[in-house]
Amino acid sequence: MYRLIDRLPHRRATLVLADGLLVFAAYYCALLLRFDGTVPPDLGIFGSFQAFLPIAITVHLGANWGEGVYRIVTRFLGVGQALRMAKSGLFAMTFLLMVVLALPGSRIAPISVVLIGALLSVVAMAGYRLYWRVLVEHTDAPGGETRNLLVVGAGAAASAVVSEVHRNPSIGAKIVALVDDNRRLKGMRLRDVPVMGTVDDVPSLVERHGIDEILIAIPSAEAADMARIHEICSRTSAKLKTLPSLGDLVNGEASLADARELRIEDLLGRPKAEIDVEAIAEFIRGRRVLITGAAGSIGSELSRQISAFHPAQLVLVDKDESALYQLHEDLRKLGDSSYSVHPMSVSVRHKVEWLFARVRPEVVFHAAAYKHVPLMEMNPDEAVITNVKGTAILAETAAAYGVERFINISTDKAVDPVNVMGATKRIGEMIVRRMSLHHPGTRFASVRFGNVLGSRGSVIPIFRRQIEGGGPVTITHPEMTRYFMTIEEAVRLVLQAATLAETLPHRDRNSTGVFVLEMGEPVTILSLAEQMIGLLGKGRDIAIEFTGLRPGEKLEEHLVCCGEAFAHTEHPLINVATLDDGLRPNPSDLPGNFDGNLRELIHLAEINADSDKIRAAMMRCAPTYHAQNGNGNGRAELREFPVPGTGGVVHQLEAADQRRRDAGIDDVGQIERSDPRFNSSSYPAATH
Repeated sequence: MYRLIDRLPHRRATLVLADGLLVFAAYYCALLLRFDGTVPPDLGIFGSFQAFLPIAITVHLGANWGEGVYRIVTRFLGVGQALRMAKSGLFAMTFLLMVVLALPGSRIAPISVVLIGALLSVVAMAGYRLYWRVLVEHTDAPGGETRNLLVVGAGAAASAVVSEVHRNPSIGAKIVALVDDNRRLKGMRLRDVPVMGTVDDVPSLVERHGIDEILIAIPSAEAADMARIHEICSRTSAKLKTLPSLGDLVNGEASLADARELRIEDLLGRPKAEIDVEAIAEFIRGRRVLITGAAGSIGSELSRQISAFHPAQLVLVDKDESALYQLHEDLRKLGDSSYSVHPMSVSVRHKVEWLFARVRPEVVFHAAAYKHVPLMEMNPDEAVITNVKGTAILAETAAAYGVERFINISTDKAVDPVNVMGATKRIGEMIVRRMSLHHPGTRFASVRFGNVLGSRGSVIPIFRRQIEGGGPVTITHPEMTRYFMTIEEAVRLVLQAATLAETLPHRDRNSTGVFVLEMGEPVTILSLAEQMIGLLGKGRDIAIEFTGLRPGEKLEEHLVCCGEAFAHTEHPLINVATLDDGLRPNPSDLPGNFDGNLRELIHLAEINADSDKIRAAMMRCAPTYHAQNGNGNGRAELREFPVPGTGGVVHQLEAADQRRRDAGIDDVGQIERSDPRFNSSSYPAATH
């Protein structure tokens, strides 16, 4: 049966007429109840009550109109709407009591009749509407097949989903049961759906009740909980979906329309990073913000999150015009109009200066960079032009135009780099540090962190394509580990770090100007591949092949360079890299003639010089860089050499593989366990 009341051409008039009849009936029933069915003639329907009824009907209908009762869509009547009707009834009852008490001699209606009649009127009007809602829910079922759902969770999100399914039969779903690890809920019902057990009972419930789909309705669940739920549900043939996290839910409310396939980020992510939203909002709101690399994985998420804080202008720069246009479309759909897009390269100085002169940015986030390790090994000149020259041009222009804050996005591959990409990012950090020493008018800082889940340069899209193609999944080494965090968390912490940039000391030689995000425990790439096969393999046997380390690849990454140490900030997930004051000379300090070496490096890249010459120039700029050919460690180490006749020592950086050959040691871990530097507070990356 169709929604008759809602579809009538004069729906409100129909409801008003129906309510008038219900109020009449309610007060007449109250009168009969008051006198046990024998009403005195002078108070009956042909007596004084005849004068009271029009007043009562008019007051109730007017109260309903004032409370917006006639703007309620009948089939969506809920608690909030019922409370409106109750307020309307309370007002009508109060007004009618005042009328009756003001005319005591007329006795147009007993006080008890007013009280009972008002109560019956509200119940009758609400019941009338509820009848239509129930009728709609039971008669508008779809003609096609209905899929059986089992919901994991029995909290607010599950309640919202159950309510939505009951309210909209056209969804074509029937929630058969709920499960929750709170054992006290077993045997209870949520909106008339039974809680049949815990998560461990899912396989038996799926088989017993013919469940087609399992929905995880726990938006607050942490990664460990999601991994356990996935492991149990993957034993069944039912499809598995989940609601997004609380932060991703539209308006914070759960809906079946938000349900999506489970992602690897759900299984590997960490608890949501807490940030000082007010501090970030104060930092961004009303300012002109420029983002380079805006169409990339980090840059686009920066753009979306910053847009939500209402900057005066958002200036988006990227040389990938297709991705930049897609970002434009995404922001437009979000309703943002305070942005401009600029397809251009940051390595062209006159274009950068023109843009800064035009928009006068107050805050700059520099995320533009080449990040593909093997490609940059083959094209070091291009890596230098974009990652080094581009950073230098942008930082110098920012200082010249009085930018308040400049935030450079870095990577853990900049730590004791063994590849061209990492070396160029390390030199970028050093450029930013040099600018902070010489240009105190602009707050310069870098933010260093590891891999982000789901980015275009991540292994996850590669593994996904390999699994969908039936395999094999290729891994370079079974012991390779990496740090991971979600893009959303990384960007939240980058924004938080940007608010802390003013706490970095000015012109302090021991300050690197580098914030280091707490990445948690490293994840083995092998375990990541196995989890993704379990998630996406659909029960197929997918082979894993080990291909060997590629040039410039490490077995493990670290978060601070040799010669750096951690210092804590006021945020538990954000640290600062500082120079080890007791180490002189310090390999992580700015080397002598850095400016001259930097100019030489950029010149060699611009004339397409020999790759070995470019790498040699990079080593002069970044002493911790040592090019490797897939040895798997790549951590720069300090060796001490006695100075004849002085009784002193000098420090010299040496690549890890050379030291192993000199010492006759093949095990990287043996070196680390035997060297106190790798277990001291001055090198915390060995234990992080």
